[in-house]
Amino acid sequence: MNSIKVFNQRVGYMIAAGAILLSAIVPALVSAATVTARSIELSSSSATATGVTYKVDFTTVEAAGAFVIDFCSDSPAVGQVCTAPTGFSVSSATTATSGFTRTVEDSNTLRVAGTMAATTPISVELDNITNPDDAGPLYARITTYVDDSTASTQYVDAETPGAYDDEGGFAISITDTVGVSGAVLESMTFCVADIAITEDCGNAADPQNAPVIKLGEPVPGTNVVALDAGHLSTGSIYTQISTNAVNGAIIRLKSGAACGGLKRIGVSTCDIAPALTSGITAGQAKFGVKTATATDTAGVTDATGTLQPVTASGYNNTTYALNYLANNSTGVTSPYGDPFLDTDDAPVNNKNMQLTFGASVSNDTPAGLYSADISMIATGKF
Repeated sequence: MNSIKVFNQRVGYMIAAGAILLSAIVPALVSAATVTARSIELSSSSATATGVTYKVDFTTVEAAGAFVIDFCSDSPAVGQVCTAPTGFSVSSATTATSGFTRTVEDSNTLRVAGTMAATTPISVELDNITNPDDAGPLYARITTYVDDSTASTQYVDAETPGAYDDEGGFAISITDTVGVSGAVLESMTFCVADIAITEDCGNAADPQNAPVIKLGEPVPGTNVVALDAGHLSTGSIYTQISTNAVNGAIIRLKSGAACGGLKRIGVSTCDIAPALTSGITAGQAKFGVKTATATDTAGVTDATGTLQPVTASGYNNTTYALNYLANNSTGVTSPYGDPFLDTDDAPVNNKNMQLTFGASVSNDTPAGLYSADISMIATGKF
């Protein structure tokens, strides 16, 4: 599992999980159009996670009144064999998206009814889904129908979808470390490590290269490090992304600490606050991250594209930042995280970036163990 551990006499640990989200096109098995601009965003990509929200986006070709979405462990191709992923379940799924209602067909299939005009972007959030037990690829396939009654009578199962109008395929990687899509036209590789990453995330899965950071300064006479008011303590990790998504990819930064910074065990507030966009100086009890200039992977002659910070969120290569809003509507504690890095709306191949985390404390910062769970979630825009 890719993780970042931050620890010292005052600072505990935090975990950053590389996560991958992408979509896929597969050959149509019937005479049907393919929905475009499709993607699925997850509020968590961790195996066995419960209460997960899947945000399904696509643009219709023909007008429709319902769609069926199947989740499979073996193929995104409509009409092919669809094996229910072990542990995966939509049995308790709900939707709060206005104008749409859902019906559970079985543990890996939902029927969603709602008015959808032709050539119109559709976005539906499906809540309370349980992720598969195992890391690896998870596929989805969608078919649209003229109305809910037609969907109800025509759809038999994933291999017998009946007379549908439009279709589309998706691929999602459920992984604690590095996910690489394979048997689909679209692909994405995204990973995190504590050393410069080799081609196609080749060395990132090695446990010896897990992204571990020790923030703090050496304490004289001991073998530990601790944050102090006289220093801005820093530590670095590395990330790499490759994707052939037509519109590139975006990487979001999400914190599990509701207060946005580093919180002391036993309390809900952040005594080490998020840096926001104002940076950190020694003596301020703040925590944040700074980007760097993207580099090509060593030895890769065809490395292409751009990997850059999302400056609109306040991230850059000169200031430590951690974008946070107290009402949870945006920033690192929002449902899908804060836009952190992107590929400038274009494909990218073997682009690396060093990320430096920094923290300091004030003289009156309470002693204790501090922590936050931080995820980096990569989403392809196909």
